[in-house]
Amino acid sequence: MDDDVSIRPMTAADRPAMRESTRAALDDLQRRLGTPPPPPPGDGPAPPVSGSGAAIVGRLLELDGAGAWVATADGQVCGAALAGLREGLWYLAHLHVRPGRQGRGVGRRLLAAALGHGAGARGRLLHSSLDPQAMRCYQRAGFALEPALQAVGVVRRAALPAGLGARAGSAADLDLAAEVDRGVRGAAHGPDLEALLGAGARLLVLDDGRERGYVVLDAGTPRMLAATSTPAAVRLLWAALAECGDHSVAVEILRADQQWAFDVVHRAGLGLTPMGPLCRQGDTGPLAPYLPHADIL
Repeated sequence: MDDDVSIRPMTAADRPAMRESTRAALDDLQRRLGTPPPPPPGDGPAPPVSGSGAAIVGRLLELDGAGAWVATADGQVCGAALAGLREGLWYLAHLHVRPGRQGRGVGRRLLAAALGHGAGARGRLLHSSLDPQAMRCYQRAGFALEPALQAVGVVRRAALPAGLGARAGSAADLDLAAEVDRGVRGAAHGPDLEALLGAGARLLVLDDGRERGYVVLDAGTPRMLAATSTPAAVRLLWAALAECGDHSVAVEILRADQQWAFDVVHRAGLGLTPMGPLCRQGDTGPLAPYLPHADIL
């Protein structure tokens, strides 16, 4: 254990140092896992830029200060964890440890601090990277790991079906989204979904009798989907893919019990690649039909 590392509550003043430390950790993870970096500008169509990550961090600091922590050594940020609690469901939005401090118990201490925010939660969710150390840490903390894949590629326009019935959504549809959320995960996203929309994400809504739901498009790619039935989920995912341009998209956290989504992405011409598991503990609802957002679960 690194005895010279301190864990303390995060403040808004820590955000620039946290961003720099996070980038160092992500670059290190790419090197260790052999993951290619994003293509440089000019190498084919690029997706729009998203500001949702900063909006989520800001909202968590505003509403969930007890779940926001940083690790420091020699006065410098070397790790961070941010967690939210919504209607009894806890989720981990972010955890990283800077290279050089990994494997020494810092991540475990940050996770323990963030879990303190959800001590009375009925259920907990987080999304792990493919880092073996991270997955081991979460499993030892009592989380069940559900392997996941992501679908990546340019949508085959000829495969898009007609008559999907989804419409553009707005803040006026947040009550519908909350009702659907409570059915699939036992809790609404509430202010987190508001933060996504405020940062420029788009909402598509289906409200067709018993077939209801929504999908979030962020930076030109589907990031979260919840529905009352599998047919509704299929219609929404196709509607989201129809809104994507000719840039590469990624449909994330595809789990074994969401075969409807695998069928859609294969028909759309996307290819599957590995990604980290969804990790669950306690009562998280059925999470079906559901594609979680990697940051707000």
